[in-house]
Amino acid sequence: MSPTVTALVAVVLYYVGAALFKRAGAGMPPLHGSRPGLLLRTVLRDPIWLTGLFVFTIGMELQIVAFAELPLGIAQPLFASTLLVLVWTGTAFFGEWLTVREWCGLGLFALSTLLVWASVRPEQAGIGSLPPLSPLLATTAAAVLVSVALFVLNGLCPAGRHARPSTGVAYGLASGIALGAGEVAIKGLAIVNAEQGTGPHLLATPYPYLIGLTVPVGLAQAMIAMQRCRMVVCISVCTIAAKTYLLLAGTLLYGGDWPEDPLWGVLRIGAAALAVGAVLLFPRYEPELPDDSDAGPGRSSSPITSRAVSISGRVPPR
Repeated sequence: MSPTVTALVAVVLYYVGAALFKRAGAGMPPLHGSRPGLLLRTVLRDPIWLTGLFVFTIGMELQIVAFAELPLGIAQPLFASTLLVLVWTGTAFFGEWLTVREWCGLGLFALSTLLVWASVRPEQAGIGSLPPLSPLLATTAAAVLVSVALFVLNGLCPAGRHARPSTGVAYGLASGIALGAGEVAIKGLAIVNAEQGTGPHLLATPYPYLIGLTVPVGLAQAMIAMQRCRMVVCISVCTIAAKTYLLLAGTLLYGGDWPEDPLWGVLRIGAAALAVGAVLLFPRYEPELPDDSDAGPGRSSSPITSRAVSISGRVPPR
């Protein structure tokens, strides 16, 4: 299998895993980040969630294979190009939808991806080299702290009967930064594997342990997000944040294919700016629904019904 096909299959498997996580979460009690023990026991007892984890893990292993042969400037657009698979999954299987602003955000990220692709100089393409330990640990620690801080701050938002439901942008950012840090560590593991081969010596490197720290944090946050919000929004934002972090932090740490010509480098910087703009285009709250007092004859005033309308865009059957 070519590295290009391997990269595409890896991300498609990620999204299949996310769909299984979403399906599993619908049958679980509400999950909370403040109770990690209960969260862990709940998900590990669910066969659908475990199947999703198995699929996700295969995708992660394929990503290691792809990273061993692809520079970041080529890998990032390949990973991002499958985002429409996520959108199709959310609309076809979960009845979710995207607003005009959200479609525009995805379009802006598509343009960002094209700029990254255009900035790749074939003569400079390389998988990079391993960085010193200190900057690797510093960037990972910063990513985890920012991720957890965003998640906690989002949890402090007012809740209650009249609180506006979140679209999941903040959750997506939090999980995306953590998963992006995990992908940066996966890149390092792929370089070690390419240079030294597979074996117990991999456990002597920091990369497996950084993956073991960042990926569970990102997955837990994404699981909570999909239970509360539309998957097409929170996982789209998660993907944008993860791939942008991978491109910037990965290039900073591993080098490899950053364009030497400043004019081409501007394309990379512009791509990152467009990715930030894409996230800003996503609205933070779902569209407001009519108050219960406005409900006329034949209209349900149940908060469960109102919530279902805001998530799926369909009125649940009576």
